[in-house]
This record gives sequence, structure tokens and C-alpha cells, in this order.
Amino acid sequence: MKPLRDAQLGAFTFFASALPHDVCGSNGLPLTPNSIKILGRFQILKTITHPRLCQYVDISRGKHERLIVVAEHYSRNVGDFRQGQTVLQIAYEVLEGLEFMNKHGLVHRALSPNTVLMDCKGNVKLAKFGLYHMTDHGADVDFPIG
Repeated sequence: MKPLRDAQLGAFTFFASALPHDVCGSNGLPLTPNSIKILGRFQILKTITHPRLCQYVDISRGKHERLIVVAEHYSRNVGDFRQGQTVLQIAYEVLEGLEFMNKHGLVHRALSPNTVLMDCKGNVKLAKFGLYHMTDHGADVDFPIG
């Protein structure tokens, strides 16, 4: 993990879907809770670094399948860009992040002005890009992603 010099940390929380009351699979072995599977996939996201992506820092598992994700965060988003920046520059930086994600088999699925953040130097940083990956394409949660 790279040092997060000027970044703030942000957190978001969600619930993993609960397992059915029958907690054993057809082979008789206990099923792994969805929150544990998400924790494992998150470990991969912590290793992914790129100048256009917000760095994932940590994840915590609470009661009732609640997960709390901590990541690099900036308070300004693409709607707050400064004079001197062009839409073309911002679009190029977004595409740099998306290209890197694509090369690593990741899909954003929640790209919006609120997830295209701007660091203190005005550079684009994509946020919340790993939710689709860590939830197994949304299979481990009870809400739609993207």
C-alpha cells in the first residue's frame, strides 16, 4: 500500500446477505458466510494501486453481517473542478483509471459524479470501484450494485 499523503479517510458500510437457515451445503460441510467471502476478496483490492484510483485501506466485520470499508477519500468531486482544468483532461484521467481497472478484471458499476473525486492537486481519483468485485458481482448482498 502506498502512503496516503494528502488524502483523508472515508468509510462506508453495508450488510452482506445472510445465509439461509440451513447453513450446510449439499456436501454436509458448513457454508462460508458471505461477509467472510467479501473479506477475502477485499484483500485483493488492498493490493491494487494506481494514481487514478482511491486506495482501499481496511475492512471490518461487525455483528449481523455488517461490513465497514475504509478507503482513501477526498471531499471534492468532479462537479467541483477548478478553472484551468478542462473536461477533456478530467475525462482522460477517468479513462486512465477505468483502463487500469479493465486490465485487472475490475468493473466500476457505480461511476457517477459522486465517485469521481478530485485530490488537492485537482487530479481525478475514482472511488468505490471495488464494491462490485468484493461482493462477487453483487451476489453476496441484497441490494443492486450499479
